[in-house]
Order: sequence, then C-alpha cells, then structure tokens
Amino acid sequence: MTTVNVATLKEKLSHYLNLVKGGQEVVVTSHRHRVARILPVSAPNAQPREPSRSVKDLRKLKGIKPRRSISAVKTLLEDRQRR
Repeated sequence: MTTVNVATLKEKLSHYLNLVKGGQEVVVTSHRHRVARILPVSAPNAQPREPSRSVKDLRKLKGIKPRRSISAVKTLLEDRQRR
C-alpha cells in the first residue's frame, strides 16, 4: 500500500495510476487524513457502492449550482476585465 497526499497525486497522477495497474493500492490523504483509496479494478475487495444521496438531494446543497450553458468567450472577457 502506498500513501500519497492530494497535491503529489495530482502532480504525478500517471505514476500512481501505473502503481495501481500493477496491483498496488494507493491511499490518498488530505491534511494527514485518509480520504480515498484507489484500487485496481480486479482487486477482490473492490466493490462498487451505490451513491448515498441522489443527485436531486445534492442539488439542494448550498454552493452547488446546476449547470447552465456558459459562453467561454464571455467568461474570458469578464475575467480579463477583473484583472
């Protein structure tokens, strides 16, 4: 089992995915707390789980907005105006 923090995982994702392909388990930490495990698809204890909440419930959470069509050009121009 290999342990890696989120920042390092993002930086070297291909490396850690190759470890997983080779059969290793990778544990991901954030601020020294375990937050996720990455297992090979063929791992005997890799059981997919059903989501604990429905998408409908998640949309009700504060800070989560439904997607809307966004103009990339408009967003870019707004960003440039703020700078």
